[in-house]
Amino acid sequence: MKGVLGHKLTQAAAATFILLGVYIIMYPPDIGFFKKTSEFAVHLMFGLLGLSFVFLVFNQKRLMFISMLACGLLAFYLKTASNSNMILPQVNNLPKFKIAHFNLSSFNAYDPSFEDIITNTDCDFISFQEYTPDWHGFVQKTLLHKFKYHHTNIRIDPFGMAVYSKLPIEEVQTFHYKEIPNLDIKVNTGYQEIHIISSYIAPPTIATTHSVKDHLDAISTYVNVLDAPAIVLGDFNQVYWAKDIQNFREAAGLNNSRRNIDITTKVPYDHIFHTEMIECISFKEIKDTDLTHLGITGIFQPKSAITNPAILRSLSKDSY
Repeated sequence: MKGVLGHKLTQAAAATFILLGVYIIMYPPDIGFFKKTSEFAVHLMFGLLGLSFVFLVFNQKRLMFISMLACGLLAFYLKTASNSNMILPQVNNLPKFKIAHFNLSSFNAYDPSFEDIITNTDCDFISFQEYTPDWHGFVQKTLLHKFKYHHTNIRIDPFGMAVYSKLPIEEVQTFHYKEIPNLDIKVNTGYQEIHIISSYIAPPTIATTHSVKDHLDAISTYVNVLDAPAIVLGDFNQVYWAKDIQNFREAAGLNNSRRNIDITTKVPYDHIFHTEMIECISFKEIKDTDLTHLGITGIFQPKSAITNPAILRSLSKDSY
């Protein structure tokens, strides 16, 4: 084995294979199969780390270095795609609000534990997707006595949505990409108005007639003209480090609430992004007793003048 690995041609082929694999993960061609490979970035990163130790055992220092370098590149790539803050923002004295998002396809119909799961989140605002007529009556009966405000868009396809809120809903707008609705719910937190946008990006089985990029472009264009802080959440049917998602976040000026993932479970497709004027101080995945992913929650706060450059610029202008 050591002799085979020591051959220059073998080393060149192995190094090329490793680096090519990393390149395809980071910059996948616009082909369904290759775009899907980006989901395995975390697994490949740990695989390369393990492979570097194998090369170390066989005293293949060049291949060990290349594997470690590739592992480091993927780690940096994943970190820049997640919440890039090295530490969580400090909690300030401004009002906090908690948001949850669920895709109802994750639950068994009329699951008796549904109310307990929702109640235990202790949220101010809950978003549901794949909200069908079968779910509508059950969810309303379960939540209306706890959530004073709500808005529903009931559909028989996966694009149905609903929101239930303890915060006053001041305005509801629906904008479309083709026939797919996106809900913009403006709520009042008691300190500021915030747009909460619920979007469902068509999965690959439907995306043959829907462009993921065009849909994300439509959302980013909408976000860029809003006059208040915004949160964009929903099932994007892509991992957060996918190139489409990164380009969308950059175009819309959105930060990622999620800091990491659990590689022992299915990679997450549901995300919460937010604009610069607010910050996420906590993010959690919600799982059932079998560790099945059900949804996500995030706690947010307005940025204080000390941490928000935009507020500081505004104050400096007012002083003249």
